[in-house]
Amino acid sequence: MQCPYCNSKDLIWDSIHGNIICASCGSVIDTLYDYSQIGTSEEIIDLNKGVSERKETRNFIKLTETISNKFRIFNNKENMKFITEDGELALSLLNMDKKVYKIYEFLEKNGMFSGRKIKIRVALSFYIAGYRCKKMKNILEKLHINEKYFRKITYKLPKELKYMNKELLD
Repeated sequence: MQCPYCNSKDLIWDSIHGNIICASCGSVIDTLYDYSQIGTSEEIIDLNKGVSERKETRNFIKLTETISNKFRIFNNKENMKFITEDGELALSLLNMDKKVYKIYEFLEKNGMFSGRKIKIRVALSFYIAGYRCKKMKNILEKLHINEKYFRKITYKLPKELKYMNKELLD
């Protein structure tokens, strides 16, 4: 390639602007862009950097799987219920005493404490049936209920329920 004006073969390429310039006369002959340098700044990825994060995500996934395994779905014709393992244990404790089961059915029919969990309602039915002290502490431990929290709930019980008549149980 040579300059068309002075026929000089002394040509310089300006890499910044992409121009080919004649060194003797200074005229711009052609524009030539180098696209190979665009995007050459690659980031080096460190694969070992996120190892601790990966372990944390694995632990989180295991935790969510155990939580999802705790819930079971029971299909009733009326509605679907989600029951935890604690709820299943609580319902199995109802078979210990017939009075407790009748009180639990009474609470269910009247919709009392329907916003609470099943294990709380079962514990309340044991409380109303007359279980106190060591027996009640054992039941609360089995159902994983805090005693202070349970006391707060018992303060909200109506007086009629605290001293339930035998007529309601029969």
